[in-house]
Amino acid sequence: MSNPNLSRLRQMLRELYSPTPNDLGVFLSDQPLVRGTLYRHRRRCGKQTCRCIGGSLHESLVLTATISGKTRFWKPALDQVEELRECLDRYRRFRRARAAIIKGHARRLREMLRLIDAIGKARIRQP
Repeated sequence: MSNPNLSRLRQMLRELYSPTPNDLGVFLSDQPLVRGTLYRHRRRCGKQTCRCIGGSLHESLVLTATISGKTRFWKPALDQVEELRECLDRYRRFRRARAAIIKGHARRLREMLRLIDAIGKARIRQP
């Protein structure tokens, strides 16, 4: 004798298990990614006769990233700044999309386990 509830539970499990159409373009692209932050670094040089002593600090555009637990600085060439910004933006979109997939699959996984447990309970027969 078949349990109609069991059939519905199985159908719901199949729907959850089937792949969902996600936008995978951010993962399938071959465009380069750069991890880090690009910002204007302001500093004093330490020379007693320099303008920076009076408050007009030296500025340069730098890229920072943490590698092996240490913060590293790079000074990009001015003609590469726009391309570098695009690579940094692609990296941020990549990481956000990755986090969204993990979060979405965690919810689906919890729901799948709930359905599997319900199916197990529905199939158990008393001797």
